[in-house]
Amino acid sequence: MIENIFKMTASEVSQAIRDRQITCREVIEQHLTRIDETAHLNAITTRFDDQARQAAEQADQAVQRGEPLGPLHGIPVTIKENVDQAGASTNNGVKAFAGLIAKQDAPLVQRLKQAGANPIGRTNTPEMSWRFHTDNTLFGQTLNPWNTSRTPGGSSGGAGSSLAAGVGYIAHGSDLSGSIRLPAFCCGVLGLRPSHGRIPFYNATGAAERPITIQLSSAQGPLARSLDDLKLAYDVMKGYSDLDTWSLPDMIEDKIFPNRVALITPPDADPKINEALKQAGEVLAQQGYKVDNTSIDFIEEAYTHYTSLLITEVALQKESVIERFGSEQLQAIFEYYTQLVPPMDYHGYAQALAARSHYHRLIDQFQRKYPVILSPVCTKNAFEAGADIKSVESLKEIAKTNTYLGSVNFFDLPAMSIPTHDTQDGIPIGIQLIGPRYGEEHLFKTAKVLDNNGFISSRLATATEAMA
Repeated sequence: MIENIFKMTASEVSQAIRDRQITCREVIEQHLTRIDETAHLNAITTRFDDQARQAAEQADQAVQRGEPLGPLHGIPVTIKENVDQAGASTNNGVKAFAGLIAKQDAPLVQRLKQAGANPIGRTNTPEMSWRFHTDNTLFGQTLNPWNTSRTPGGSSGGAGSSLAAGVGYIAHGSDLSGSIRLPAFCCGVLGLRPSHGRIPFYNATGAAERPITIQLSSAQGPLARSLDDLKLAYDVMKGYSDLDTWSLPDMIEDKIFPNRVALITPPDADPKINEALKQAGEVLAQQGYKVDNTSIDFIEEAYTHYTSLLITEVALQKESVIERFGSEQLQAIFEYYTQLVPPMDYHGYAQALAARSHYHRLIDQFQRKYPVILSPVCTKNAFEAGADIKSVESLKEIAKTNTYLGSVNFFDLPAMSIPTHDTQDGIPIGIQLIGPRYGEEHLFKTAKVLDNNGFISSRLATATEAMA
């Protein structure tokens, strides 16, 4: 039996299963043990030990019979608590929703299973998936496996933390304002926010349709510890579904983009982050890309518009959802947000929503010259755990660091958070690679250049490695 299977990649494990070097049951047992060893992180909130073992046995039988195997055959994965998984609670971190049991899988969960993936658990998220930090009154706080005094990010904090600690090879996440890329950044793994409609979203447990800005800006996507695994997961999860009215038809990306890159190094960013960005630019330049150090002069204005739209739409649900079902913690964080960004009136909201087309036009024109953008995920490293709820001023300082994170959702661009080999506060330094809308293949192609040149880190945070 191979030791430390959990340290391998999904691609490596998949091949080892096909070569009959390891069994699916061995893979699952090591991961269930790993959940036990990292339980203090509180990243996995719901476990499926019995179901996972049974699925592994069936997967091994398929191997023995010589049946065709899916690309994720026997691969342990995790699912966020805000997406339907048959037989599990779609609680979204809310106590009042703990009894909301899904009767069917969401399309992306169904696709993972059809590809052979074996869900071993569900991952923690803040209430309503609405915080930069992962904590709630239903399950409690998730810790960062690299440094427990720092946030694992939110809202897919459970996904990022568990993955970085060696639980599962692929984690599902969702991204409304950086909720995949921020946890990936904070936990030293890779995370992809695809273009809107690439990966379908639908929860049969949903009581009502989501507000329009959230529908247009939220995306489902994978987190992984290697670029190849991230691409593997994306290819499995993407594609049309008639359950999602925004779902895109399957398309072959045949557009050829110029190998030009905009390098964004904001003066207020942490020096180590800017240094990592410059190093990435140097790698790409050495491989034939034209890299220019420039800026996006409308990005802060766009981010302000986006934040105002989100806060206004959530304010419309204050009485029906937040005050009715949310804890004091959720109500406090929402109150802080409304002090920072007062909800707009109808006229202001209509104008801001219409302005989305204006900013799309601006970024489209920018990316005609620079299809790929190298930018910070956040301009500062992972903040102190719980700092976002300490005060309005503390939340304001954190929100200021997220301009390049949230604006991607408003622009509807594919983007990934990439960990590097350098560290700060014990956590790998991360950068963001942004592609053209619907240009995921070009984004992956550019990331692969960095990976082939040893730029991307895939280190694992062990339980004993985490700093207090």
